[in-house]
Amino acid sequence: MAMATLLTELLEEILLRLPPSDPACLFRAALVCKRWCGIVSSAGFRRRFIKFHGTPPTVAAVYNIVDGDDYVACFRPCSASFPHHADRHGKAVLDCRHGRVLLRGMPAAGENLKLGYVSAIDVWDPITDKQWEVPLPFLYPYKFDPVVLCGAAAGTCDHLDCHGEPFLVSIVGTDLKDIFIYTYSSEDAAWSEPSSIHLDAALSSYSMPRPGLVTGDAIYFTLVEEGHRNRIVKYDMGSRVISMIDPPLSLHTGVKLTLVETKDGGLGVACNFQGYDNLHVWSRRVLGSNGVEQWVKDQVIKLDTVLSLSVATGGPSTKCNVVGFGEGTNVIFGSASDGLFVVWRNSGRVMKADERKAVRILPLKSMFCYQSFYTPAQGAFLNGEGPEASVSSA
Repeated sequence: MAMATLLTELLEEILLRLPPSDPACLFRAALVCKRWCGIVSSAGFRRRFIKFHGTPPTVAAVYNIVDGDDYVACFRPCSASFPHHADRHGKAVLDCRHGRVLLRGMPAAGENLKLGYVSAIDVWDPITDKQWEVPLPFLYPYKFDPVVLCGAAAGTCDHLDCHGEPFLVSIVGTDLKDIFIYTYSSEDAAWSEPSSIHLDAALSSYSMPRPGLVTGDAIYFTLVEEGHRNRIVKYDMGSRVISMIDPPLSLHTGVKLTLVETKDGGLGVACNFQGYDNLHVWSRRVLGSNGVEQWVKDQVIKLDTVLSLSVATGGPSTKCNVVGFGEGTNVIFGSASDGLFVVWRNSGRVMKADERKAVRILPLKSMFCYQSFYTPAQGAFLNGEGPEASVSSA
C-alpha cells in the first residue's frame, strides 16, 4: 500500500510538470487509464498544478477584423483541446482580462463608432460561454473607453483561478476639458459615482481615450491633447483618485503609444517611432533616494531582422505597427502589410500569427491574449462524458 501511494505521488509530480501552454498534454494523460485520469481530473491536482506554474499561459488570441461590411470579433485557441468559438459578426473586442472578454455591438464597417451610441456592452466568459449584459450610463456625446477586470475584493484574489462573476467594468470618459471615470460592479448591478479631474490643456477634438492597462491597483489610459501631445491617465482604484503622467520626452508628440506591463508589474510604454523596424520599450521606475519616478528605456527589439518575410520583402514603405499587448505575458502584437505578428519581449522572438491584418478600430485595441489554466474536469473521463474541462483564468 505504501509503495502504491509513493508511485501515485511520483506520477503526480511528473504530471504537474506538463506544460500548461499545451492543455492537450493533460487531456492525453487522462486518456491513458482510469488511474491517470483520476489524478489529473481531481480538484486537488488542479490546485497544485496552478500553484506550481503560477502565471496562467496564453491559450488563445482575441482580435478584431473586418469581413466585408462587418466588424468581427475573433477568438483563436492556441491548442486544439481548448474550446473553439465561432467568430462574432457585428461585434468588437473592447478588452480582455482575468478570464473575461468585453464586447460591444458594432455598426456596419465605416459608420460612426462612438461608444456613446451604444446602450449596453457584454462581458463574456469563453470557458463557460456565459455572457452578461452591462447597461451603460448615459454617455452621449462624451467619448469613452472601458476595461474589464475581476471584481473580487482587493487582496482576496490572485487572478490565477477567477472567471465569471463577480467582475468590474471601468470606463474613462472625456468632454475634452475634463476626465471622469465610472465603475460598474456585477455584485451591486450598478455604476459608481464618477471620479473626475480637470485638464490643464484641452484635448484634440478627435481625441478619444485609448485602451487601458491594469497593473496592481491602478488602471491606465492614454489620450491626446491639443498639439498632438500624448498624456497617460492613472486611476487608483483604492483611493478613486485620477492623476496625469507625461510619457517619455521623445514620445510627447506625434507618435502612437501602447501601454505595456513591465517585467516587475509596473507601467511601461512601447512604440516604434524611429522608423518601423525597431520596437522601443520604456518602463517607469523609482530612481535614486528621492523616490521620484522616471522613464528608463528597457529594450529595443529589432523587427527588421525577425520580420524578414514582411518588412524586408515589402520595401521601405512596409510598416509594422504595435496593435496590442498581452498583460502579464511579455507578448506584443504587431500588424504588418501581410498579416499579424506576435513579439515575445523577453527573448525578442517573433512569430507570424495570421495572414490577415487585424483592424485598428480607433480607439479600440486590435489584439489581446486570453490566459487560462485548462485541465480535465473531475470525473468526466471516468463517467464517459468526454473531454470536458475545469479551468482557471487570468
